[in-house]
Amino acid sequence: MGKMSRSKGSRGQTAAKHLLQDRDWQTIPTSAGYDSEDFCCLNPQTGGALWAVEVKMCKLIDIPKFVRQAQQQAKRRKAMWMLMCHVHGTKSWLVLRQGDKPTIWEQKV
Repeated sequence: MGKMSRSKGSRGQTAAKHLLQDRDWQTIPTSAGYDSEDFCCLNPQTGGALWAVEVKMCKLIDIPKFVRQAQQQAKRRKAMWMLMCHVHGTKSWLVLRQGDKPTIWEQKV
């Protein structure tokens, strides 16, 4: 993975963390990589359930592939899975969570 790709990934993870923190989720850093989630978080609304979060900043969102990746990583962590995909060219994010319907979250300006 090149430096530009890592920078884009880092920007995406930071934006995703801010989206969660704006909704009162607590984020927890982890070691990133394909075999590991980008970070974990706790949702106070579900009694502090642990979520493994995978963040994608791609022009094309490959839902089945990305969900499989998120599910596998969460299973290894023994956590719930969450996939956050930035919608290219917007301030919107497609958020898919285990046991919930897909939703769109908007970044604050």
